[in-house]
Amino acid sequence: MQIVKFPIKVGIRKQGEMIYFSQLDIVHILERALRRSSLPLYYTRGFNPHVKISFANGLKLGLEGIINTTFYFTQEISPDLLRQCLQPQLPSGLSLVEITSNQIPNTE
Repeated sequence: MQIVKFPIKVGIRKQGEMIYFSQLDIVHILERALRRSSLPLYYTRGFNPHVKISFANGLKLGLEGIINTTFYFTQEISPDLLRQCLQPQLPSGLSLVEITSNQIPNTE
């Protein structure tokens, strides 16, 4: 059985009080925000499934900047819909800067 996942690359700006949150805390915040957004998320398979997120880089504690991430979905989603659903769920120090949709789905 092949499972299709649709990746979307997202740049997230970390600023303000969020600079004092570690990378692991940011991961948990993003997972919660994605679940609250009611988007069709791709979950890992196995005994303990969780939301599939990939990080290209992480920011050190105390630094402002952009975190490049890839979110995976079970259906194709437009960048505008992602911004509309996810931005209200993020805390004030995190904001979506750039969203790039990959038109080629990955199969697993």
